[in-house]
Amino acid sequence: MSRFHSVLTVCIAALCVASLAGQKPAAPEPNIIVQREQQRVKYLVSGDIDRLAQMTSATLSYSHSNGSMDGREKYLNDLRIRQVVFRSLNHRDVAVRFVTPQVAILNGLSDIEVKVGEQDLRMTVRFTIVYVGRNGDWLFEAWQSSRLP
Repeated sequence: MSRFHSVLTVCIAALCVASLAGQKPAAPEPNIIVQREQQRVKYLVSGDIDRLAQMTSATLSYSHSNGSMDGREKYLNDLRIRQVVFRSLNHRDVAVRFVTPQVAILNGLSDIEVKVGEQDLRMTVRFTIVYVGRNGDWLFEAWQSSRLP
């Protein structure tokens, strides 16, 4: 009987390993990504560019509502020299989906007050944001927005 139990135990263990190997890793909870985005907005509005930089991917693609596009360095530099100053961003109707366990896409609307150069702007945009999971952290990878009429 002990040989039977040993064989049975090995078979059950093999089945468990085989079934786990075919499973996809679970995506994190969407609220983790929403909290990360809220943190980004807090740093952006408060002018804490060093902390914002820490959560920004080296390969950032930032497409403004006017159609211009910046990489990470230009985006952060414009914030540091106060060429662009965000006074408020109020996201709403935010939906989060995971295209892989390490890639999250957020869609929603945002009411924005921003100063660009000497011009104060107020607008509502529809946005798409991408966060990527790297080394146990979620990094801001992409922003694309379209101004609503």
